[in-house]
Amino acid sequence: MEKKNMVLLTVIAVATLLVAVVGATFAYFTASITNNYNGQGSNGNANIQSGSVGTNTTVVANVDGQAGSFEENDVYPGHKEVAALQVTVTGNGSQGIDIIYTPSENTFPDGNIEISVYKSGGSVDIGEGGNYFNCQKQTGTADDKQTFYETCEKAESTLGTIVGSKHSLTQTEKDKTVVLAQDTITHTGSGTTQVYYVVVEFVNDDDAAQDLAQSKALAGQISVRLTP
Repeated sequence: MEKKNMVLLTVIAVATLLVAVVGATFAYFTASITNNYNGQGSNGNANIQSGSVGTNTTVVANVDGQAGSFEENDVYPGHKEVAALQVTVTGNGSQGIDIIYTPSENTFPDGNIEISVYKSGGSVDIGEGGNYFNCQKQTGTADDKQTFYETCEKAESTLGTIVGSKHSLTQTEKDKTVVLAQDTITHTGSGTTQVYYVVVEFVNDDDAAQDLAQSKALAGQISVRLTP
């Protein structure tokens, strides 16, 4: 069959705490949120102030001048997108965090979407307009059929070091909290900021047709959760 994978890929990477439920209480902390995110390039600032865990204060925000969300339509296998967020810890000692993803829609077959998290000692300029990886649509032939796919020029390693490993999404994870990565930030001086880059990839299976992945959609929210 013709391998014409035209899909909808939508991920909203808004930095919000999972504990944003009004009135929720937890053994280790409570959280209050001020969210003025509007998703328009550098104007998309999502500032989140948590309560304290011990003597730490943690703020999750967009990275100035960096993509905090993205929405792509009509992508082919091989396509990648990235969104940035930063976590700042002030206080004493260390703060553990989970970077989590909650899919609100995922109609892709299992194994077609992989999400990974990278961190860098500084800020990598991914820009605001998307397509950091410079992915380009390509056509070819396989078994006398025309194929459609994408190739990306930049490697994910340009974003820093992977945190944990890649997570392959399944349809059973819809509306569930998926832990993408776990990390610990140690406070030094007046505050420590760590930048994270969340990469979503529509996996290109070079050895098989992916016709079942045509006209599918992925949507969800990337968040940060504090851990003891």
